[in-house]
Amino acid sequence: MSYILGIDTSSGELGIGLADEHHGLLGVSRYMRNSHAEHISRSIEFLFATCAVKAPEIDSIAIAVGPGSFTGLRIGISFIKGFCIGRDIKVLPVSSLESAAVAWNNREKPLAVAFDARNGDVFWARFAPRGDTLAKTHDDALAPVSRFRDSLERGDIVITDTLGHEKSTAFDFLIERPGASYALEKFPVQRGLACARLAIQAKNDPSRWITASEIMPKYLSITTMEKKLACQAHAREEVRHHEIH
Repeated sequence: MSYILGIDTSSGELGIGLADEHHGLLGVSRYMRNSHAEHISRSIEFLFATCAVKAPEIDSIAIAVGPGSFTGLRIGISFIKGFCIGRDIKVLPVSSLESAAVAWNNREKPLAVAFDARNGDVFWARFAPRGDTLAKTHDDALAPVSRFRDSLERGDIVITDTLGHEKSTAFDFLIERPGASYALEKFPVQRGLACARLAIQAKNDPSRWITASEIMPKYLSITTMEKKLACQAHAREEVRHHEIH
């Protein structure tokens, strides 16, 4: 029998899941803020041992590629590239927002998922129930918190993640939505297992699958250092322009 491995390292929570060709089997969820690299291999070994599965039996992997933590995404993707060396394994890139939505397992109301992107911005997407699945009704986006707030509808369930930022205030406005907003720091879900479940749904769509060498993170934003370097480059260009003229 062949198995599917699901991995989500996009947040402070490390999510690993295992599924066969038809059903999710087991998920491991551990809060590993800033230490995914030290624990991802051991968590996968634990999952394999518990389910009596060997690494060569993994024929496909679903991995959350972003948006999310820059460091976390790089760790997960680097692990997969190494795991797949010498193995014929197909890979399904998964939106981190979608893995959180699927893990929440809501099938009754529209769902808005948002991650704190810092500096007053959020990553977010919206989903609607479609039978036994969720359909994305708003693509992954980077937007100001105010725009996300204004886009919410009365019936939305809102799922948030501060991506390990303990002093985040991005979602303070949700206090006004009691009973309809949930922080994943307080209500952890099995995101790795959700990735594996998404792979089951996509197994008959070859256009969505890639090789491990093709995996790229979906950041949607740039790092603070990249912003600083871009500003410095822009300033140098302006100086050069003034010197010429």
